[in-house]
Amino acid sequence: MRNIILYTAFVAASSVLPGCSCVARNADTYRADTRSLVETRNDAIKRCYDVALTTDPNLSGDVVVNFVVEKKTGKIMKTAIDTGKTTAPESLGTCIVEAIDGLTLDPVDQREGQATFRWTFKANPPVPAA
Repeated sequence: MRNIILYTAFVAASSVLPGCSCVARNADTYRADTRSLVETRNDAIKRCYDVALTTDPNLSGDVVVNFVVEKKTGKIMKTAIDTGKTTAPESLGTCIVEAIDGLTLDPVDQREGQATFRWTFKANPPVPAA
């Protein structure tokens, strides 16, 4: 069975840090670099969904996660499920938060980034018996 996992991202940068020896990405580069960083955990996120499917093989829904990319360290911090926009079970969201929390953007940026990622999960319909 192949399941579909899609995600979208939004990252906004703010708060210039003078005197930092880090880079200053534009908004598009910041978004792309943060997306690439989060994509390094795609296998772990797929495992989260696969585990959730063992409880409900028809599980579909969205998990929306907000986090901050810290300007001094590049670490993903304050990772939290957006409960108002998440339609998938809390356990799936918690697993995703644990999978991405603490990742580090390298090189760090002069600005703090505020990000929202949305993963959309959709189980494939069962294949009818031949």
